[in-house]
Parts: sequence; structure tokens; C-alpha cells
Amino acid sequence: LSYRLVRDGDASDFEPRINCVLSPTNKFDCLMLGEGDRYSQVALAAYNWMLYVYTHMLTGCCGLAAGTIYGKATCRSKNPSVIGDNWCGWKEGALLKTLGIQDCDIIHANFVNGVSITPYIILIDRAWKTVVVTIRGTLSFEDMITDVTISPVSLEDIGRRCGFDGNNDYCHSGMLKSAECIYDDILSHKKLHVAMEENPTYGLRVIGHSLGAGVAAVLGLMLRQQFPNLHCLCFSPPGCVFTSGMAAESKKFCCSFVLHDDLVPRLSYDSLVRLRNELVELIARIKVPKHCVFSTNLRPSTEQTIIGMPERLLHPRTNIPRSDFLRDYERFLELQAKRKDKRASISLTLPGRIIHCVRTSTSYGNTPFNCCKKIACCGSVKSARFKARWVEPNDLSNIIVSPSMLVDHFPFNVASSLKTIADAYGCEAAKLHQEPERLARTLRCDEPKKNT
Repeated sequence: LSYRLVRDGDASDFEPRINCVLSPTNKFDCLMLGEGDRYSQVALAAYNWMLYVYTHMLTGCCGLAAGTIYGKATCRSKNPSVIGDNWCGWKEGALLKTLGIQDCDIIHANFVNGVSITPYIILIDRAWKTVVVTIRGTLSFEDMITDVTISPVSLEDIGRRCGFDGNNDYCHSGMLKSAECIYDDILSHKKLHVAMEENPTYGLRVIGHSLGAGVAAVLGLMLRQQFPNLHCLCFSPPGCVFTSGMAAESKKFCCSFVLHDDLVPRLSYDSLVRLRNELVELIARIKVPKHCVFSTNLRPSTEQTIIGMPERLLHPRTNIPRSDFLRDYERFLELQAKRKDKRASISLTLPGRIIHCVRTSTSYGNTPFNCCKKIACCGSVKSARFKARWVEPNDLSNIIVSPSMLVDHFPFNVASSLKTIADAYGCEAAKLHQEPERLARTLRCDEPKKNT
């Protein structure tokens, strides 16, 4: 049982929702959690040497430097399958060290980055008998430009090119441009097609984290006609990838993972507008000096003081005193209503089925709110208790302001949490990859069995 915020004009209320909790006895649920655990590590590796050094502060630089020295001393030639690596070869080195694979398992790695040009890697996962296309998330200023190019663009033209029906469906324009660049590159070198032909029993996974997750969903849609057994795994995707029709269609081949209060899967044009309006209105409702509001965060609070805080600090929404600030805000809303554009009339949402990993403990060791602990742990916070549940996009349509809303998006926190959940459900990799044919059939089921 959970509660979802429902809005009706200016009024808002919470309605109860019954969500389907993933079950350790359900093969589909265990497969999804097992694949989430496995491929979140691959998505983490796509961030190359910078994240590797950040997560291995004591040994990262030394290990990568040792690899560089050994390679130069033995006159080892650079891997021809790797494009855009630095002189030291640290991008490839970090990838190999993170995943524990050989350089021959890297089919193609393009680390070139630019506006709408997102780095991606094609590799072979021999343990799980899959070919994996992993797309890096936001790591550069160019990636940020792609992120904010949020205007919806029609899928009709790309649908005709790739063999799917894109009529009346839209997607994030920046992600579509990035997916098209990768799609064109894959068609030009044909290494993915050759790998699938050489390994006919292997599956195909298209994965990514954050921006890479949204691009992976769009790329999976474009490649699906050529590779019907393709499956996408999207870790913390932005909440503005597809319109509802294509998001529902993508449930056939895509699964998204969202960690607790993660901000990014809740980001959309509508949710940002709502948050902005609520914050400005909140300022107009404050009935005490501003320093009194900030000082409440510096004192220990009990449940009773938190419950009484709105009445003590804020005017009721129906009785806000008139002021110049409030009149300016009302004029701003009127101006925005007149300027409504295409972004406001077309709502984008999350792709595929959605697994929401909810933190069920509020203990110190399970909630990433302490700055000192985050510094000591290098930003990584491992939780001990979670509940994984199937949710719909509407359940994640509102931004939740919480202490963990940012750290829940960090890729190493996502990977660590999914490993914790998979271990708790008994979804270890050693158990799941032993029967790839049966699991592939399970993966292609149209609907997982519901568990309440």
C-alpha cells in the first residue's frame, strides 16, 4: 500500500495505491532483479576512469598507472576496437578492471563525446551469454546540453526509417539525436551484427544510466526490428523519454529501475513547472521572518513539531495575504498560461515497465543524509533493507524533496542497492545464467505475474 499525490486544479490530495511487490518465487521478478544487479555494474563501468578513480580513491590511480606503464614497457599496441581513449589508455583500462573482462571481449568502444554524441560500448558478457550495448550517462557539459534539449519531437519519421509505428508518438529530442548518432555508427561498422551472428544463442541487452538510460530506450526501439530478442535495461532514466502511448509499447522490451527518491526519474516539464510554482507560492505563504524558517532545520524536531510546522510557519493556501510579491506571481502565472507551447501540451514519461526500489529503513546506516558519512564513504551509501515493487509512471510524476533525492541517482548507489536487493531475493548471477534459453522465454512474456 502506498499513497500518490493527486492534483485537481489548485487542490491536491493523496490517494491510496496498491502496488505489486516483486516476489522471490516469481521467475520473471527474479530475472529482472538479477539482470538489474548484473547490468547495473556494466552501466557503471561506462563512466570510465573518472568514476573508477572516485570509487577506488586509494588504489584507482595506482592500478591504472601500473597498467599504462606495463603497456608502454611491453610496447603493447592500442586496441583497434577502442576509439577516443586518452594517451594513457585509462578509459579502456577502467572498463576492463571494473568488469573483470579481457580486451578481446570489447567489440567496439566509442568514447568520443559532444553535443548529442554520447559515448557507448559494445561488449560480450560470456557469463550471461549476452552481447551488451551500454551507453554512458551525463558526465560532461555537452551531455548537459543534450539533457536540457527537452522539446518533444515526433517519432513518425524515425519510425518509417526503423520499421515501427511512430504516428502520434513523441520523445525527448536530445535523446533521439544521441540515439540516431549511435544507430548510424552501429550500421556503419556492423560490429554488433557480426557479434550476434557469431553468437546466435546470445541475447542482446541495451543498457544505460541517467541520460544513457533514456538514449538506450530510444535506441532499443530503433534496433528492435533487426534484433527481436533485444531487451533494454534503463537505470534511473529521466522522466521525459516517451509519450504515454510509446511508453506503454516499450513495456514489451524495456524495464526501468528507480531508486527510492531519485530526482531524475521524476523530472519532466510538468513536474518542474509544478515544483517551481509550489516553491514560489510557499514563499508568499510564509508568515514569519525568513530566518525563523531556516532556523527550524538547525534544531532537533519531534514528530509533533513537524506536524505543527505548516500551521506555525505558513498562511493557509486559501487565505494568502495580498502583497506585491503575490501580485507579481499571479501576473507571472497569467503570462505563462498565454505562452503555453508544445512542451506543455505533450507530456513525456518513463519508458517500459518500472521497478521502484523503496528504502524501508530510516536508521542512520540506511538513509544517505549525513554529510560526514557521505564524504567518508566517497558518496556511496549502501542500504540494508529495500522493498521492490512494480509501479506506473504516474506514481513517480511528482518531485520529492528529500535528503537522498540526489545521492539516490549516483550510479554506484544504484548498482549497490540493486545488488543488495538481488541478494536478498536470491537472484545471484550464478543461479540465473545457467538456463539462458528458459530465462529468455520468461523475459519475452508480455506481462509478469502480479504479486501483492
